[in-house]
Amino acid sequence: MAPFLIAFSLFFVFPAAYSLYLSFTSYRGYGPIHWTGLNNYLTILSYGVFWETLKNSAFYWVAHAIPMMTLSLTLALIVRAQLVAWIGAFRIFVFLPYLLATVAAAMVFQNMFGEHYGIINSVFGLNVAWLRDPSVAPWTLVAVLIWRNTGYWFVVFLAALTSVPSEVEEAAMIDGANSLQRLHYIILPIIRPTILFAVLVDAIMSVRLYAEPNVLLGAYGSPAPVSVAPILNLVVTQIQGGHFGLAATAGWLLFLTTGIISVAISSILRPQK
Repeated sequence: MAPFLIAFSLFFVFPAAYSLYLSFTSYRGYGPIHWTGLNNYLTILSYGVFWETLKNSAFYWVAHAIPMMTLSLTLALIVRAQLVAWIGAFRIFVFLPYLLATVAAAMVFQNMFGEHYGIINSVFGLNVAWLRDPSVAPWTLVAVLIWRNTGYWFVVFLAALTSVPSEVEEAAMIDGANSLQRLHYIILPIIRPTILFAVLVDAIMSVRLYAEPNVLLGAYGSPAPVSVAPILNLVVTQIQGGHFGLAATAGWLLFLTTGIISVAISSILRPQK
């Protein structure tokens, strides 16, 4: 176990502990380090951009998670029931978007939803600023997240459905249970841990969003505007400005936010005794 423990300590434990220390200091990456106590945390928490970007990340998660999880599970149930032909090809077709590089996927949608040159506006004769209008742009990003991640969770749910005993379903069918009743009383309770895992991981991935919103919604290589920027932009902005203490603080607040979300989701989805 020594090689793993050494590597884990060197590349994770030490950097994490050092960043926690930096969150209580003022440091520009060179020169002396000045202890500031809780000033960094008070500064970030009183910074309107922090709450704006946190709200954006929360919206991206809620807006895409529900339809994406529903679609992924539905597709997995369709394949399990063999309701489509060429099942092997169908699996590849659904999973293929997830294999596309994040930046490449964002650039594809950037070309599709461009205001003056986009395929969507050209084909349907529209003049919608899909990527610039603050009321529309977040939903364009949500569409990208659903399109790209559905295939991943489709595979996860399809694997989870293999744990449902066919004998139990056959017994329920003999007792007169229809498809919806079997789904509600047999399939969903059995794969509940997988659903909890999926929701938790997707929430963490949503909080850590960075590439998609900045490539898709940023203008000419610039980061996405604050009105649609994810919370991770705050960390990167502080690093680029040489405010390593504030960047570490924002990172640890992001970590605490992720922990709170994880505990809340686990409490809500935990089976009732």
